[in-house]
Amino acid sequence: MPLDLDDPARASGSADPHARVEIQTHSGLTYRPLVTPEDAAACFDLQGHVWGSTFDRVPASLLRVTTKIGGLAIGAFDDSGTLVGFVYGLAGLRDGQPIHWSHMLGVREDARGMGVGRHLKEMQRAILAQRGIPRVLWTFDPLQARNAHLNFNRLGVSLVDYVENMYGITSSPLHLGLPTDRLIVMLPTTGVVGERPTWNGPLAASGSVPVLTPFPRAGDIQVDLDDTAVPHALIEIPADLHQVITTTPELAGTWRLATRESFQRALRRGYQVTGLHRDLTTNRAFFTLVASSPADTNPGRS
Repeated sequence: MPLDLDDPARASGSADPHARVEIQTHSGLTYRPLVTPEDAAACFDLQGHVWGSTFDRVPASLLRVTTKIGGLAIGAFDDSGTLVGFVYGLAGLRDGQPIHWSHMLGVREDARGMGVGRHLKEMQRAILAQRGIPRVLWTFDPLQARNAHLNFNRLGVSLVDYVENMYGITSSPLHLGLPTDRLIVMLPTTGVVGERPTWNGPLAASGSVPVLTPFPRAGDIQVDLDDTAVPHALIEIPADLHQVITTTPELAGTWRLATRESFQRALRRGYQVTGLHRDLTTNRAFFTLVASSPADTNPGRS
């Protein structure tokens, strides 16, 4: 269901970018902006817990400075006052228009699966709407099905771009030693989100919609989107990337390169991502794509 966060009960309603925002509670956690030196220090420590101590963490001092000049950091705290999740981003410009770049979203392992990430993003969107920032952008790994589900199906983002190895190969255990290819996605901060092209193709690989995958199964239709245009397509990703890394790590690189090629071809032809579909029967996961206009399905299009 589309999200509409322009509800005065969810935020203070002030246009002042430094105005007090009402503290929120959800599922036993307290959500509020990170405003003190102690908050910033806790955020630095949590980054190490999530991404590893050798990860290129945002220092507490820089977090403090950027939130003084338009950046935003929000934390989720348990009943003991321990920070268990956070979202952090910076103010910026894109095409001459103000935007917010959401740089990090991290949740402690023992707090995952509780909707913490989604609530942090919703609160971030509401605060940015108060500030008059029309769009928020961020990145995520296209091989992570759980993140794709959150971003496209729950939050209603739109795909902006695909970037190869955006952050370089890092030592973070969450990056799994792979090139850090990322999707750049965008979310408007006001109004009802989720207004994207409608997927009206089959919800699974049924033999009627092409599947872009490095590991085709019986019945899959395969096409080269550079040569053959179709109104709908599916890009397969691992249903569980961590399981791939654990059981058959040599296949992770194959998934990365194949997904990279598929997205780049789809973007060249103007396809738009409408969501992430997980087929529980076959244990497969697919991005669902539609052509953005009839011209995009014209084989003669240059």
